Amino acid sequence: MRPWNRFYEKTVASDHAHTVLCTAYGRNIQNALRKAHAQAGFQYVRFHALFDDDDAVYSEDAAGGPLYDWSSIDAIEDAILAAGMRPMVEISFTPSALASDPTAVQTLLSYNGKSPNISPPTGSAGDWGKWTALMTAFVRHLEDRYTADEIRAWYFEVWNEPSWMYSLGDNNYFELYQNTVAGLIAADPEVRVGGPAGSSGESPGLIQMLIAGSFNTGTKLDFVTYHRYGDDDGVPIADVTDAVAFHDSLMNTINTSVIKGKTFTGEVLNDEFGPSYKPDVSRDNEVAASYIVKTIHLLGSDTTAAPPASYGYWALSDLYEEIYTGTATAYRPGNFGLLLKGDAKIPESFDVAKPAFNAFRLLHMMGAEQLPVTGGTTADGVNAAATRSTDGSALQVLVYNHVAGGAADSSQSSVVSLTLNNLPFSGPIRIRQYIVDRGHANSYRAWLAMGSPPIPTQPQWVTLRDAAELCYYDTTGQPTAGSAMFQFAQSIYGVDLFEISSGASTPDGGSTPDGGSVGPRG
Repeated sequence: MRPWNRFYEKTVASDHAHTVLCTAYGRNIQNALRKAHAQAGFQYVRFHALFDDDDAVYSEDAAGGPLYDWSSIDAIEDAILAAGMRPMVEISFTPSALASDPTAVQTLLSYNGKSPNISPPTGSAGDWGKWTALMTAFVRHLEDRYTADEIRAWYFEVWNEPSWMYSLGDNNYFELYQNTVAGLIAADPEVRVGGPAGSSGESPGLIQMLIAGSFNTGTKLDFVTYHRYGDDDGVPIADVTDAVAFHDSLMNTINTSVIKGKTFTGEVLNDEFGPSYKPDVSRDNEVAASYIVKTIHLLGSDTTAAPPASYGYWALSDLYEEIYTGTATAYRPGNFGLLLKGDAKIPESFDVAKPAFNAFRLLHMMGAEQLPVTGGTTADGVNAAATRSTDGSALQVLVYNHVAGGAADSSQSSVVSLTLNNLPFSGPIRIRQYIVDRGHANSYRAWLAMGSPPIPTQPQWVTLRDAAELCYYDTTGQPTAGSAMFQFAQSIYGVDLFEISSGASTPDGGSTPDGGSVGPRG
């Protein structure tokens, strides 16, 4: 047996940093952070645009000298830490006062009503002094406020998807990386630094270039990051097989890139994934739930390559301003978040879970030790993972039914036979079944059933909130010779978590269990 890998809890991505303080929708994202940590176990959160003008970090006096204002950053980081999480600090974008080209803005993005500047952060051509000084002052301020030991536990990631979010593109990314890191480590050589947070298409080449540049120049590089969505490169929506193959190929590229006799041995993190890079309805309905669980299971059990150190879902909440998502307070099919935006006037509406968030809740309930499972399929259809709690008091079996493309009929189901072998319990067992599918723990289907109101009333929000909660069924069973078998209906795009424990107060410490077998029966 081996430990169950919780790499999927390392990071969750979110919109831009200032949403921690306010959004256009009259709320901030702090409650979503607390819920993400408490119910899904997320450890780090990654925001765009920490140095955007709405955080007002940098300005200059009449003589061109730097003026630093850390008040917004302090409030943002304080709120993240208060939620029980840590920042994955994405260094982006360019403060207007440091922009080498004031006209180089990315109009596809909007933060607090203004598109960010994406030009090189230089005072004049080739002059990075003010930018590196800002980075040095930034880390020194953080360590004065939170201690060096705390800041060394954070990640400092340079930029995001430079192919379209940096005006000079991928070919000039290393210059940006090198000068940013020079400023960061001037304050503390032990802070963790990395990048390039590339989209899937640019990631292999850009990561190779970053590793080569790092080794050739002696520039510090502790981790590399990449993004991958379920329909990147023209594959079907919610295609898990391709996502796993992409990671395997990327790891092979990294592991076989030898520069000056060295290979990169730092962390490899994904900090953006989802069933689609577009605002597609698969993000709102049950498709996302089974996509998440299948992706995590197959990456975590892959024998071709080590799993990533992080697999961070984009994004935490529909309190989302990067792309205008309209005035609807409930579902606008395709919003990116795990949690609904809600109505600032109705507390019951705050951060209502989508099926996708509930998938992470089930994953968070998995035990410490992974158990073997036979049967199931890595192609379209039913598969399962199993774990045992640290103290041996319970087993967890996670069963899912996923079909690539997101268009299969989720009202259909298969009868699945689940066999548990070598149970460590004597006497009867208790079985608790949690379900996330079309008809369970699904606020999206409840919203459709009430006529898809764009701005629900308070009573409607209560219904949606209740429909979003995890539900379960309890039953008992009597093992025979240490084994038990039962059947259940597994919905397409459904996820079921079975918690199995002894009917007695404690397990009897019998034989080592395994996860048994799972298979469809028609």
